[in-house]
Amino acid sequence: MNSETPKTEILIVDDSKVIRWAASKILRNDYTVHEATNGLEAWEILQQNKNIAAVFTDLQMEGSDGYELLGLIRGSDETRLLNLPVIVITGKDDDDDTKAEVLSLGATDFIIKPFDTVTLKNRAAAYIGYNQKLADVEEKLEHDKLTGLANKQFFFTHGEKDLSLAVRHETELAVVLLEIDRFMELINDHGKQKAARVLLKISRVITESLRKEDLCARIGTARFALILPLTNRIGSLRSIERICKKISTLGLRVESGPLDIRLSAGLSGVDPEQSCASFTQLVEQAEGALNRAIASGGSCMVNAKDSAVHPLESAAAGKEAAGERMATRTTDENRFGVEITQAIAQIEAGVGDAISQEQLTTLIRAILPLMGYANKKLDLGMASALEAAGEKLG
Repeated sequence: MNSETPKTEILIVDDSKVIRWAASKILRNDYTVHEATNGLEAWEILQQNKNIAAVFTDLQMEGSDGYELLGLIRGSDETRLLNLPVIVITGKDDDDDTKAEVLSLGATDFIIKPFDTVTLKNRAAAYIGYNQKLADVEEKLEHDKLTGLANKQFFFTHGEKDLSLAVRHETELAVVLLEIDRFMELINDHGKQKAARVLLKISRVITESLRKEDLCARIGTARFALILPLTNRIGSLRSIERICKKISTLGLRVESGPLDIRLSAGLSGVDPEQSCASFTQLVEQAEGALNRAIASGGSCMVNAKDSAVHPLESAAAGKEAAGERMATRTTDENRFGVEITQAIAQIEAGVGDAISQEQLTTLIRAILPLMGYANKKLDLGMASALEAAGEKLG
């Protein structure tokens, strides 16, 4: 073996020092061998060392035995542990029922004590080699060919696990679907090659804008899907705004001038107070919200929970885009202005109870951006309060 190539790592689990020594002596020339005296000690090593490629374990051990270790490994939420080769070392007296039981619990195979050099080496090489080939194949199947992002199949598989964890631990989880606005026009006007380059650059921006625990997948021609663990509506909106801002600095151009790339987004999520039957249902909710965002003219995000629309701005459009939005939203702003004026008059007249909770919530949402801007410019010290208010309003 090339001394410069790191050796594959193996874990031997047995409460017999003699057995551990014998197995290590056989394997240490070809592998880096770790040792544990019981199941819990082995489990700790597996949690800390993600490079373990195979486990050889005894069944009967003091304290935590091989059965418990098998249960921990096959009950894990991590794919690497679910697929990890676990070879059980059984005694001569173990009957066929015992061997059938360990295989049903998820053992990959078993060998009988006392083992010989050829058997131990062959089992290690066979299962490690097969598992590495399987991982390579799965990696190719899980990724989008053009962008290298996760594909639709992996997105749903991963999402079911993330949702299960969120429900189990009563934490938040957000799903965001992103669509590049008018992408077919880009293809028709500038060709598939230019459109593919745009997709590649945007996929890199999205990936660089996310945390390590987040997942980004490409699930359609110009559609991306994000899974954001421990993230609420406000956090999701900030992530999308960060992505839009970075896209605006790419300086994408065609022969006729700069490209103004904009996104539409649909958001759904779960939290300790709002669960969801399945990840598929969560995605369907986000898709419905995305369709509403596109129908609204694009360049905005819609929250599936309350259908609230939040504009998403591309800085590449500059002041001209801001002016266009001002013109197109005059009616809505006038309506909010009238409603806010009426609400203030009602409060001053002592009849504030006439304002419904729904109307009050809508008005406060409408003026939160103004309050945030005023806080920043006038240094009012309201940042925490405004953030808390935004989270409570949803």
